[in-house]
Amino acid sequence: MVDAAMDEGDIIIVDRAIDPYNNCKAVCYIDGEYTVKRVEISEGGVRLMPANEQNVAYKPIEVTAENNFMIWGVVTYVIKKM
Repeated sequence: MVDAAMDEGDIIIVDRAIDPYNNCKAVCYIDGEYTVKRVEISEGGVRLMPANEQNVAYKPIEVTAENNFMIWGVVTYVIKKM
């Protein structure tokens, strides 16, 4: 999530008591894996958006009923590695 001010080695603080909201950054569990993504929530469903424009290998993930999906917690702070 380089374009979201989160770099390799940074520490994230995650609050599991906060309800996920549109465009929040969150730790998500999908189909057996954890990932940190920006969450788009709309009437049409949920999409997990990458924040690394320089790496086109990361594509948005459409969450469907077939996915084993959970938003584990909302990222509230990023502690930068020195």
